[in-house]
Amino acid sequence: MSRDAMIDQWYPVGLISRLLSDGQETLLMGETIRVSRNGEGKAEVATTDGRALPVTERYGHVWSSLGVPEKPLFDIPEAEQPGRRLVDVGVVRVRCSPLRAVENFLDIAHFPFVHTDILGSEPHTEVENYKVEIREDADEVWATQVKFYQPQAAKSASGGITTEYMYRVPAPTCSVLYKTCPPKP
Repeated sequence: MSRDAMIDQWYPVGLISRLLSDGQETLLMGETIRVSRNGEGKAEVATTDGRALPVTERYGHVWSSLGVPEKPLFDIPEAEQPGRRLVDVGVVRVRCSPLRAVENFLDIAHFPFVHTDILGSEPHTEVENYKVEIREDADEVWATQVKFYQPQAAKSASGGITTEYMYRVPAPTCSVLYKTCPPKP
């Protein structure tokens, strides 16, 4: 994907919980931007030369774009369900392109070799058949019925289970993971 095609996408540029009133600078596609709060407490995003950028606040993040996004930020319907809570675990920086990060995120075959004894382990290395579909109505890619053995599928897990995943790619540089939860110990 070219830089021009990526300009009009939404990107998370800050955590709402950590947004300072006097703002903070960050980089978006190599360009310095300033994320701040206005007098009404709403997030604002601008380039260093003062050009206002589009902004939306969802899922605990401030989202923006250097261009003009063609559609609103994707929905995560379950995030809006009553009783759901957002757990802000901070930021993890990965020095690679966002497209490479999404590609790696979707690659379960590396689990036993890179995330040994947590997400995978030898000799459980087989990737079973699963379904991949492009959902035209939402313009998204989904991988479903993805099953993989995990020695520790959650911190609370007391043993290994075959975990079922669903991967959702709602935008070229964003991915959403759904997975089964191990039974309570």
